Amino acid sequence: MRPIYLYLPVCVLGIPLLVGLLVASGQSDESTPPADANLQLQKQVAKLDEELGKSGNPLPDAAGMAQLATHDPVAFLENCIRYYDRDVQGYHLIMQKQERVPTRLPIEKRKLQKKELIEVDFKEKPHSVFMHWLEGERLTDRCLYVEGENDNMILVHPAGLAGKFVKFVKRKVDGPEAQESGRYTLNMFGIKNGTLRTLSFAKKAKEKGTLHMDYLGADGQWHDCGPDATVSLGEEKVPRAGNRTCYVLRRHYADEENDGVLELKIFIDKENWLQVGSIVEGKPEEPNGKRYLIGEYYFRDIRLNPQFSPDQFTESAVAPK
Repeated sequence: MRPIYLYLPVCVLGIPLLVGLLVASGQSDESTPPADANLQLQKQVAKLDEELGKSGNPLPDAAGMAQLATHDPVAFLENCIRYYDRDVQGYHLIMQKQERVPTRLPIEKRKLQKKELIEVDFKEKPHSVFMHWLEGERLTDRCLYVEGENDNMILVHPAGLAGKFVKFVKRKVDGPEAQESGRYTLNMFGIKNGTLRTLSFAKKAKEKGTLHMDYLGADGQWHDCGPDATVSLGEEKVPRAGNRTCYVLRRHYADEENDGVLELKIFIDKENWLQVGSIVEGKPEEPNGKRYLIGEYYFRDIRLNPQFSPDQFTESAVAPK
């Protein structure tokens, strides 16, 4: 066996190469989808958010929300957003996700990644996201995005060996590396933004007359949402959302929409009206006929409006001590 010191020159020369490859990975010349689609979605969500913020109607109580969930799911989701705006300025949580990426590829060519477990700190104003991977990290193990700061870019701490020699690198928030990491970029991250996207697509379908949503009833069966709904709303404890008790709604799509989605199931926490889980699926796969998974997301151990440390959303949070 050769002495380990004989390998040291290779290691020393290899580290800059590894770091260089990591940096270059954010500058790929591969074709990426036009940013117009994401930008358009952001604008739609922002407009919808602004409209909901102007609503002067009183918020429904718990019984009223349960009634809306079965009879008018669009109004139910609108009021979930209004509850969020009233009660939430930020949060700390653990997110579990599994999804098909990179988004630059058609959905059928994307790879279903392994499950990721991520510690998240989020603040609404300014839009601030810090993520620390606990399990399943790939290119990065920490990242930070604060709207309007750091040249409006993400600060990324590399995972693995490269991270021992690099404090952080800067990446475009919607660049190729971001597309490798998730279906939505950090400037579109957040519990509220997820619900706004769900609501935005549902409203469009309702306007077209193609909205089909059902709910999990108290009898354990699925029932169509609408004015004729008679079965009361059921509850489900969701283990991956920390065993929170949730109402469950499901949307069936007439045509593929937004990444080939044909079915969406959402879990709304009955205590605080937060969307704490969602399962996004596409067309049935052969030979078993089960729908293929596009993405699955859960939030647990949620602490609302925590007192963040002064450096929580600064570069010192990204670079390991």
